[in-house]
Amino acid sequence: MKTNVQQDVKTDQTRWKFRKTRKRGALSILKTIIALLILCLIAFAVAAGLFLQRQQKIIQDLETSIEAVKMTTVPLRFMVLSRSDMEISARFKFYNADGKEIASFERSWNGSELYIDSLVVSLKTGALVFPVRAFTNAVAPRGGTNLLYYYDFNDMPGIYDSAQLDVQKRQLLKELFIKLKTAEGLYGSRTATNPGGKLLNYFGNAVHDIKQLRQFEIGTVYSLVVHTDGGIEILNE
Repeated sequence: MKTNVQQDVKTDQTRWKFRKTRKRGALSILKTIIALLILCLIAFAVAAGLFLQRQQKIIQDLETSIEAVKMTTVPLRFMVLSRSDMEISARFKFYNADGKEIASFERSWNGSELYIDSLVVSLKTGALVFPVRAFTNAVAPRGGTNLLYYYDFNDMPGIYDSAQLDVQKRQLLKELFIKLKTAEGLYGSRTATNPGGKLLNYFGNAVHDIKQLRQFEIGTVYSLVVHTDGGIEILNE
C-alpha cells in the first residue's frame, strides 16, 4: 500500500514537472515570436524611412536641376474623328520636350464625352505633368486607355526627353516615372486614391487633374497645354 502511494506521489511530481517544462517552452516560443515581430517592425520602419528619404532626394534633385529641363508645353495633341450618342473615336499623338512626335494611337470608346486624366507633380520651381489615361462618360477611369504606355521608353517618360538632357537628369526622371507608375498600380501594388484624389505615400504633392472636352469639332486638332506652374488646358489649334 505504501509503495502504491509513493508511486502515485512520484507520478504526480513527474506530471507537475512535465507541465512546468511545457509551460516554460510555450512562454519561450511566445517570447521568440514577439521578439521576431519587434525586429520585423523595426526593419520595416527602417526600410520605410530609407524609401521616403530616397523619394525626397529625387524631388530635391529635380528641383535643383529643373531649370535645365525644358518644360513640356504640349505633351500631346488629339483629334476627334467621329462622335455619336453611343461612341466617340479619336487619334492621339505624343511629343517630346523638343516638339518631336514620339508615339500615336487611334481608337474608339463607348460614350460621347472625352476626359483626359493627368498626374501633376509640383516642384518649387514649377511642375511636371504626366498624362495618365483617356476615358469617357461611359467608361470608368480605371477602365480607360493607359496613356503612360505610349511614352514609356524603358522607364524614361518620353514627353520629357530632350537632346539637352544629361545622364543625371535622365536618371532622375526615370526614377520619378517608375515611382509614379508604381503608385498607379502599373508596377504591382495600387496605392493611389481614386482619380482626382491625392496620391498616398510616394509623392504627397502629386495629384490627379482631369480635363473634360465638353464642346469640340470633329476634325479639329486639340492640344493638352501644360503651363510651368502645373496648370493644364485643352485648347484647339
